[in-house]
Amino acid sequence: MSTHNDLAVNKKTLLYVGGLDEKVDEKTVHAAFVPFGEIVNVELPRDALTHHHRGFAFVEFEEPEDAGHAIDNMNDSELYGRVLKVNNARSSAMGREGVWAHAGSWFERNLQENAGEVDSMIRNEKNKDNEEEQKTSKKRVRVEEIAYVRKTGELETYIREHPIHKDPKSRKTKK
Repeated sequence: MSTHNDLAVNKKTLLYVGGLDEKVDEKTVHAAFVPFGEIVNVELPRDALTHHHRGFAFVEFEEPEDAGHAIDNMNDSELYGRVLKVNNARSSAMGREGVWAHAGSWFERNLQENAGEVDSMIRNEKNKDNEEEQKTSKKRVRVEEIAYVRKTGELETYIREHPIHKDPKSRKTKK
């Protein structure tokens, strides 16, 4: 069963307008697009909880040529300091399942295809982490705890680490 919007999509008269500022309302969108032709409808989908628009709108023109002129002139233009993205709207049937509807099967398929590569990457990362941990554990440091009283009367402490050099010649001596 086709809806009114699906018919407008097929006729190329329904446009998606993205990147709208929160100050924009239906009247503003209508005023911005009316120079390109007769507008049938302007919709700003709203968030169910906040009732604010979601940053995009749908503009339906009477004629496909008018919609084409609107795309040519309004895509990448600015409205309230925001860059607009204007293009033909897609059928609502494409979006009924949601963006992540097939993410699980995509993930499983890619995991099976790339499992060996992923496993070797994970092993390499673990090896690097272990090597770094061993290097840092071999470094000798002198730990110094410093305490002082702030102007507010609170006691503040922090820890400072000083490296201990193995070779006494590597340290600079003052004369």
